[in-house]
Amino acid sequence: MAFLLLSLHFCWSSVAAQRGSGKPAYTASKAAAEQCNLKLRNLENFAAKRKSGQKQTTRFLEGEVNSYLALDLSLKYHPCLKSLVMTFEENAMQAVAAIDFDRLGNTSIKFLPKLISFMFSGTHTLTAQGQLLSKNGYANFHLEKARFDNSTLPKSLVEEIITAVGRKQNPPFDPLQPSEMPYGIKEVDVHPGYIIVYQ
Repeated sequence: MAFLLLSLHFCWSSVAAQRGSGKPAYTASKAAAEQCNLKLRNLENFAAKRKSGQKQTTRFLEGEVNSYLALDLSLKYHPCLKSLVMTFEENAMQAVAAIDFDRLGNTSIKFLPKLISFMFSGTHTLTAQGQLLSKNGYANFHLEKARFDNSTLPKSLVEEIITAVGRKQNPPFDPLQPSEMPYGIKEVDVHPGYIIVYQ
């Protein structure tokens, strides 16, 4: 399920953007995180006991996902990923990630010119906007535009950064490449403030 949340991340998946401090502009809720965790367990249980022809839909609220990311999943992030905040819009999403490039390592990014590698040190905020494409049990994030702190970077470089961060996670994955979703999930629809997961 880490793929789904981080690439909404999506994984996983944010107008609830992160300010210069690198801290999210919302307050994570333990109750919301527990609600998300309960829904994730329900997805797993349904997949394990599913009978032929059975279907299930589950709604995850933006606050539940962000609280789960902040309070539960963040403990499992590679140290290069300091935080991740999602915002869901109609058929679109935004993710704001605080990335520590010293922990990521410049060698992880193929297209990073050595001349400007000094810019990619310390922690920076990457804001990525795009779509979660999901069909037939597979999903990936399609990047449309992004910002690096307050600047615009070439799309190819931003994609390299996103891929490098994903590959540092456990298990490693590339949010930009189609991956099979867990628990027999067939599709995910994104709406303002929530997503719907179809099993």
